[in-house]
Amino acid sequence: MEQHLISVDLGGSKVVVAMGRLSLSGEIIVVDAVSKPMEGFTRGEVTNIEHVTSAIREAITELEARQGVKVDNVWVGVSGRHIVCADNSGFVYVGGSDGEITDRDVEKLHENMNNVQAPDGKVILSRIPQNYKVDANETIGSPVGRFGRRLETTFSFVLGGKVALERIGKAFQRAGVAGTHYIAGAIASAEVVASEEEKESGVIVIDLGAGSTDLCVIQNKVVRYVASIPVGSAAINNDIRSTAIPAGMIEKLKTKCGYAIASAIPADKLNSSIRINSRSPHQKNKEITYRDLTTIINARMLDIVDLVNSEIRSSGYHNRLPSGIILTGGGSRLAGVDVLFKEHTGYDVRLGGAESDISAESMEGTSAPELATAIGLLSIGIAESGIAPTEYTRNEVATPEAEEEQGEKVVDSVVQQPEVTKPTKEEKRGSKREKAPKRPDGGEGKKGGRWLRWLNDVVFGGDVVDDEMQ
Repeated sequence: MEQHLISVDLGGSKVVVAMGRLSLSGEIIVVDAVSKPMEGFTRGEVTNIEHVTSAIREAITELEARQGVKVDNVWVGVSGRHIVCADNSGFVYVGGSDGEITDRDVEKLHENMNNVQAPDGKVILSRIPQNYKVDANETIGSPVGRFGRRLETTFSFVLGGKVALERIGKAFQRAGVAGTHYIAGAIASAEVVASEEEKESGVIVIDLGAGSTDLCVIQNKVVRYVASIPVGSAAINNDIRSTAIPAGMIEKLKTKCGYAIASAIPADKLNSSIRINSRSPHQKNKEITYRDLTTIINARMLDIVDLVNSEIRSSGYHNRLPSGIILTGGGSRLAGVDVLFKEHTGYDVRLGGAESDISAESMEGTSAPELATAIGLLSIGIAESGIAPTEYTRNEVATPEAEEEQGEKVVDSVVQQPEVTKPTKEEKRGSKREKAPKRPDGGEGKKGGRWLRWLNDVVFGGDVVDDEMQ
């Protein structure tokens, strides 16, 4: 039996490959992860298979070399406009003469629903029981033990585009990976970002990615609705590009100096300008004010918020979500994005990364929002694959930062830290929330050690000093 599982998060600008195990106490051990830039993957669909295959192969090869494993099967998070959610209902007549509903009645009902076929051009990714009705009376939880003649259920089917998935599968096959299991990225993120209490009361998890914005509604610990909006934070980059900012500086400018809403700009910067130094002696330096940059960002973010509001209303659960919104994904690092969502949705909003059931043996930095989908895939995949729990001792792995100091080749990989005393689940959850940075430069939280400093450099492109970008 396998003792580890590999997950892959395909994003609009990068691919993240993670390796996980199951601890003896039943928690997820995030052993290692590798992040590589990726092109040719737009809004959840392969547009250049050579580029996508190359990025996947590079990330997987590095993980294999670091961990001494061979990757044959992976659990893949998918998103994009081809991901949709649809409900379907079915029923059975209760088998017992006295009308008592048994496990066998429920199993028979589920067998019927499992035989439901996907519509043309679609593939069923998940079949999720929503509720049960006994003689047309709705019941919460298991109907076993109740009395009635007709047992009915509604399943929510998460569907993916057949062509889109086939192209993704082809890229993995070319990269040497034979088996792929697909999960909607929104479900994966929500699995580890939301607490059990939030899942019970009702919560929306929104993953702000580069190419898409994924949304998952959970209530009574059941996934109620999934959507993928084909607009992400990369659209902001396109808007900034129209101001003639050099393409290579846009992401750094956005993440280091940008704000999602004007009220988040510090007073001393409100009327200040950011200078982007030219890399050529024949070109002039560029300047843009914090206010103008924020205006550009805010306009695109408001478009995304409007689409999110529309999806929340479509879910039918807009008035049953007292735990509000959790923002995760790389786009959640944009300063003031939580304030923007709160003002324009009316929900309480918090920022989050992977927090639920993550073992202390895991590498440092698991709460980084960029890793939420990859870690959520590990959690789901391990639960469904029957991965055996094992005793695991973490090994020290050289950091990219250390390798650079030694003059060696810098690699894009997540760092594992020395063994620590395992805290209680509540202590761990509290500490992770403290560590999760609210913005790239640390903001109101801590950076999370060497690994998060490295992540900031890789994703956001280095430091900005005195409002001047080199």
